[in-house]
Amino acid sequence: MEHGARLSTSRVMAIAFIFMSVLIVLSLSVNVIQGVNNYRLQNEQRTAVTPM
Repeated sequence: MEHGARLSTSRVMAIAFIFMSVLIVLSLSVNVIQGVNNYRLQNEQRTAVTPM
């Protein structure tokens, strides 16, 4: 039984590690996309239209 418990524990740890890695990769990609959008918005020339 110890061998089976050890296997299931290592399997749970591997699944948790993969899940956390996927979350970190998604977070980094979202941060890069937001940074690019922020850079574009700061450098974009916009004209303000005032209603008459």
